Amino acid sequence: MREVASKLFKNEFRLTTRQKVEHVLGKIARSREALAVIPSEHAEEFTSLLLHLDRESQTLVIDELNPAYGNKRLLGDHPFFCLGRSEGVYVGFQSHLIEAIDWEGYGALRIAYPDVTYYLQRRSYYRVLVNAGDVGTVELQRRGARAIQGQCHDISGSGMRIMLTSPTDFALTEGEYIPLVRFSLNGVELASEAQVRFIGPIRSAKVRQPVRPVGIHFLNMTPAFEQRVVSYVQRRDRELLRDGKL
Repeated sequence: MREVASKLFKNEFRLTTRQKVEHVLGKIARSREALAVIPSEHAEEFTSLLLHLDRESQTLVIDELNPAYGNKRLLGDHPFFCLGRSEGVYVGFQSHLIEAIDWEGYGALRIAYPDVTYYLQRRSYYRVLVNAGDVGTVELQRRGARAIQGQCHDISGSGMRIMLTSPTDFALTEGEYIPLVRFSLNGVELASEAQVRFIGPIRSAKVRQPVRPVGIHFLNMTPAFEQRVVSYVQRRDRELLRDGKL
């Protein structure tokens, strides 16, 4: 985690709005993702969980550290770093201990709300839900298999998640190279190479054509392709933030 921290805590990865910070920290708390706690004056790392965001007191509540002796490392108002993940993306902040408390019958720590929070993806590479009609049917051309089509669910500057029906000939596999992924974005035809990064479970087997989420990573993007996708992601991110959907 220290290696991640050396990359993460840079000005270019700062979250710039309070609303975005609350959104990201809230996701970590709800998902119960492990939180790495690193006292600044020690080489050790400890494990915790982000339990609660207290907006009124502007504090956070985290679980007691594991191993337990780590709790003593936080005494004396010494700063420490917290590292977690939000949907696979590293998030980090610096804080200090306010007090040890009881939380729902268990020991916990109340810590200062971070002044600055860092998010390892650049803003232009956030994954955003697409607006209805913005992205046309997505077609994946495959080697030695029939092309398959689906609908884009969300997109980032480096890839997209597609809701696909199962192929009728050869199943998709994680890591599979896609020579051509083609779709329209706001009426402009775009194409790139891609790689299948993950294949999710079928959403519902009761419908006539069940779909499953498939994540792809764009490869060898042309500057024009990348710029158009990134511009859309930035604009859509602002729309969702403005409408309170982020």
